[in-house]
Order: sequence, then structure tokens, then C-alpha cells
Amino acid sequence: MSTTQKKPARNTWLYPGIIALLFLFIYGYTFEPKLVLLGDNAQYYTLGKALAQGEGYTNLSSVNLSPNNHYPPGYPAMISLVMQLSESLFAVKLFNGLCFLVSLGLLYFIFRKITDSVQIAFVACIFVVLNAHLLWYSSIIMSEVPYLSMSVLAIFFFTKTNLEGEFYKDRNFYASLLFLAAAYYTRSVGIALLAGFLLYLFTKKKWIPMGAYLGGFVLLALPWYLRGARLGGSSYLKKLKLINPYQPDLGEAGLGDLIDRFFDNLGRYITTEIPNACFPFIKADYQGEASGGQWFLGLLLLGLAIFGLFQLKHFRWLIFGYLIAIFGILMLWPEVWFGVRFMLPVAPFLIFLMVVAVEQIFTRLSVLAKFRKPSLLILLVLGFAFISPIRAIHKDGKTEYSPQWKNYFSIGQWLKNNEPEKVVVSCGKPALFHVFSDTYTVRYKFTSNQEDFLQDLERRKVDYVVIDQVYGNTLRYLLPVVKSHPEKFEMVRHLKNPDTFLLKFIP
Repeated sequence: MSTTQKKPARNTWLYPGIIALLFLFIYGYTFEPKLVLLGDNAQYYTLGKALAQGEGYTNLSSVNLSPNNHYPPGYPAMISLVMQLSESLFAVKLFNGLCFLVSLGLLYFIFRKITDSVQIAFVACIFVVLNAHLLWYSSIIMSEVPYLSMSVLAIFFFTKTNLEGEFYKDRNFYASLLFLAAAYYTRSVGIALLAGFLLYLFTKKKWIPMGAYLGGFVLLALPWYLRGARLGGSSYLKKLKLINPYQPDLGEAGLGDLIDRFFDNLGRYITTEIPNACFPFIKADYQGEASGGQWFLGLLLLGLAIFGLFQLKHFRWLIFGYLIAIFGILMLWPEVWFGVRFMLPVAPFLIFLMVVAVEQIFTRLSVLAKFRKPSLLILLVLGFAFISPIRAIHKDGKTEYSPQWKNYFSIGQWLKNNEPEKVVVSCGKPALFHVFSDTYTVRYKFTSNQEDFLQDLERRKVDYVVIDQVYGNTLRYLLPVVKSHPEKFEMVRHLKNPDTFLLKFIP
């Protein structure tokens, strides 16, 4: 009897152990040591630093330490905890890797519980751990992977909650509710996970637990909402209303714009984002109209995911509600916010559904049910296609910054070393510049009215401006003003190849 008790224990941890070892090997190979060229990742870092230093949830790069009302505070709060041990970029990046490792383990147990199949759970998680996008985001300072870990924790505890009778005495209920709120505080799109929970409970006619989750979530999310309302509303939501957040002169989107946005996004996600997010070896092409081949492949993968969804034995409506809600939100995203990052946290679930679909198709086409396992082996062989994208991010991690970025950061480093006071610098990528300069930074106003542009620099008490070669809007808005009003700017530093200027602004 003791022998039969030990064997399941070994089987329980064998596959997760293989997944963890594979992750650790590939993570070391693909680790990105640099601060990546995304303003968001620098902003997250400085927000976490502000919390760690006791400055509150404020922008360290602003003169008056203005309250931040754009990014949810969940991920910066996690960073601030890491900074109690170390403020290094390396430590924060390793935390993201830990989040991905935890997510992989939990995904395995979730997939196994949903399908009652160890093999399907294992194959799906192998595809997830080989996903170059998820690997890259697990070694940079962005919220996608921490959000994945929070959402997966919420789902894990939800699937363990006993919804019969006195559910409120089950610790899993409170854990799932807390991690549901944590997911929302990490990325606002986490509200889609609530939709998945509620739809599942609705189909099971669990009215009291349904009300408990809804009421509990509202209470936990209320402080962030009230803070945002006190500060004038979420800046993120305000940008969503614009036709183009990077060209506010175009104004707000009307009903017709939103309809066009929905169908444009729908076509792009089917033909490009979903195939590339789930299988990075399928190249993303954003140039021109999608080809017939792209439409065929995209619809095929989407069809597989839908077929796989309806083969699930348990928690089908939870997964369906979560996916339909999150994609409903993404369909209203401004078209300029494209790329796989927005849907990346749900890519593991789409991969899982496609694996379920392929396994079911092979099983049904086979005369012998024993062909089931060979079908999964065939899927594992396809995993070799993931190697090329993994090699690509390994190569990127070893590559230095381009000359234009080197010059941009060198200007910041020069100010840090030579400017005794904490001056105000107007530049195209303020958050990234702040990390290297430790100055106050602001983005110049996006306006073609030059007098309005100059008045805004004076109002913000700008000391320096940077003309860079890294941000297109510098050439669109800043450079014309400098050329038209040379008496307002004095050159302090000029770096060549390519030309990058630090100019002192003369009010």
C-alpha cells in the first residue's frame, strides 16, 4: 500500500519538475540584461523606487512629485518589495522570471484539472515555456508576466474553491478573490477575469457566491477608483478615447471611429497578433493588407481554439468568459497600440485550447484510441520550431544599444555627472532618460502651435531640451520650434553619429 502512495506523488511532480528545469535553462540563455527601450519599463522602475523610498505613488521624475494616475500600482508595489533587498535592475528582472516560473507550475495543475490529462497539461506548458515573447517579457521590467502570475493564482484558487454550502469558510475563496483584485491592480484589463468568474458561477446558478465575488471585487477595487476620480480620472482611459494618443490634435474618437477601430483590430488580431503571440516562429507582418494565407492560418488557429474550448470537461465557461471579455476590451484599443504584449497574458490559455483541439482531432480520426499519445508526441516535435525565435532574443540580449540610443543615454549620464542641481529636461522618452540622468523630466507638448509649445516649456520651467534620433515626435514637434526660434536655445553638448543635442532653454 505504501508503494501505491509514493508513485502518484512522484508522478505529480515529475512533469512540473521537467518544465521548471527547461525554463531555468532557457531563461539563462535568453536573459536580457539591459534596460529595454520601452518607456513603460523605466516608468515602472521609478514608480517602484518612489514607493521603496517612501515618496508614495508619485512620479520621481516630476518636479512636484506628482501623483501617478496612469499605471495601476500593483506591479510597482511588487518592485518596491524587491528593492528592500536590492535596487538593481537585475534583481527586478529576476523577480519577473520568478513570476513566470510560478505561472508555469500553476498552469500545469490548472490544465491538468480542467482536462483530467497529465499529457495535455505537460505539452501545453512545454509550448508556453518555449514561447519567446513570454521569455523576453519575463526578463524585462514590464507588468505582463507579473499580471500573468496574479491571474493564474486567482484561477488556481478559484478552481479549488468549494462552492457548495458555506463557501465563505473556504480559504481558497478568499485567496482567489485577493489574487483577482491583485491582477486588476497589476493591469486594469484584469477586470476581464472577473467576467470569467461571474459567467462560470452564472452557468452553475451559484447566485450567492456570484454576489460575493462581485461585491468583494468592488470593495477591493474601490480605493484605486476613488483615488483616480479625485485626481481627475484615469489618464489611461482618457487616452483610450482619443483617435490617436500620440496625436491628440486629432481629437476624440466618435462612434464611427470606434466601429472602424473594432473591425481593424479584429482583423489584425486574427491574422497577426494571435498567430504570432502563440507561435512566435510565425512572423508578424504589420505592413499592408493581410494576405489570404494569413487569414487562413489565423482563422484555422482561432477555430482550433474554439473547438478545444468546447472539448473541456471542467471550467469551460470560466475560460470562455475570461477570453471573450479580454478580447472585447482589446478590440476597442487605439490601432496605434498594436503588438502581442496586450494579449500575451492569455496566450497560454489559447495555446492550451489548441493543444486540446489537436489531441481530440487525432483521437477521433484514429481507429485506435491508443493513437492519442503519439498525437501529443507529434505536437512536441513541433516544439523545435520555437528554437529560432529563442535564438533571436538571445542574440538581442547580447547586442549593445544602437548609436542613437547610446547618444541619448550619454546625454543623460553627462547631466547626472556635470549638473549639480536637479534640473528639468524636456525630451522624447522622459522615463528612460530619467533612469540615466536622475533629473526631472517632462515630455514636450504635442502641438504644432509653436507659441503654445514655447509657453508650455516656460510654464514647466524647463532648463534643457534634448534633440534625439530615437523618437519620431522630436522631429515632428521639437525640432521645428528650435529651428524657428534659435535665440531661445543655446547648445550645450553635441554628440555625432548620429547628431544628438543638449540645448539650454532660454525663457
